[in-house]
Amino acid sequence: MASALIKIKALYDSLSQAHRRLADYILRNGDDIPFLSVHELARVAGVSAASISRFARTIGYRSFKDFKTQLGKDSLSSFNGIYEAITPRDNDEEVIEKVFLGNIRSLEETLTIVNRGDLIRAAKILSKSQRTVFVGIGSSGNMAHDAALRFSQLDIQAEAYADSYQILVQALRVKNGEVVFGISHSGRSVTTVKALELASNSGATTVGMSNYLKSPLHERSDAFLCTSFPESRVKVAALSSRIAQMCLMDALYLLVARYKRISLRNAERLNAHAEKTLRFPAK
Repeated sequence: MASALIKIKALYDSLSQAHRRLADYILRNGDDIPFLSVHELARVAGVSAASISRFARTIGYRSFKDFKTQLGKDSLSSFNGIYEAITPRDNDEEVIEKVFLGNIRSLEETLTIVNRGDLIRAAKILSKSQRTVFVGIGSSGNMAHDAALRFSQLDIQAEAYADSYQILVQALRVKNGEVVFGISHSGRSVTTVKALELASNSGATTVGMSNYLKSPLHERSDAFLCTSFPESRVKVAALSSRIAQMCLMDALYLLVARYKRISLRNAERLNAHAEKTLRFPAK
């Protein structure tokens, strides 16, 4: 079961203002919450008791009591305070430690929160796709290009687009039996979300990857993969979320290879060739 704190962070962007204020308090004081009554928490967090009950249901619990029980079980709460934001006062060693600990935490939380069924379903979709178009803007566009090169090694017609105009044009050209795979850290990239909407209207299957469970990208995805990066703790999320994305792509790549009956040894050899090409492109 996903940690209560992980759920809060994954859904944070979609919460109301009052629920965000409550979420901020819980994320800062996770160890204390199991010992507070609903009225005590309402007083210290500056919200109503009714708002706390609605908050618990919003993040997937039947009641505040169930939420407190899960929070009390979460071992992750014992790590509060380690993953703080990088500040100008940090020395070199502290910056290094915070970056590594943040990335470790990102991978652990992504493994916890990712929907294994969706990951497997996405792999089956890609393995049968006649054409797969990876799209993303900015750093997500770089991930899209990496993914297209990697999956093309599995005899898949894979393409990548990072320009807004090209993305929308390609989304209009796809058809039934083809896939558009949208990548967006925020899940709110207007171009990427629109591309999945256009592709879906054209009969194509859509897959999305984002850091937020409740996001416009998720709403437009037939299969959705969620990463988790503790943005409130280490302010390098836009770059470091790439590590969690790469791990999901690795798992997806190996699953697709399995469904296409490519041996693990050949899949690893092809993947190594793709990575070498990415590091040392032909001149």
